[in-house]
Amino acid sequence: MKKILLMAAFVAAGLVNAKNAETKVPKEVQELKTEKSEKTLRLCGVFVTFYDPKGNVTGTQWFITDAPTISSCQAYQSFVQWNLANSGFTIEP
Repeated sequence: MKKILLMAAFVAAGLVNAKNAETKVPKEVQELKTEKSEKTLRLCGVFVTFYDPKGNVTGTQWFITDAPTISSCQAYQSFVQWNLANSGFTIEP
């Protein structure tokens, strides 16, 4: 019982000291964190539903990319449609 109380006292003392500890972060690491947080991810996607000749759903698939502008997103969507059409699929809006 005395050992458990002694161990609890050391753990408590360690936690109190840990709260007061200051860590020094190099300036390069701080700048790196700032650069990473400024980048945004703009996802552009096309959700495709596949049907059989009878009109039954046979599958779905997301085609996703990172597009910085709306025009590049629209170009990607057109590319997905073109690629599916060249693969033999019929595209209906």
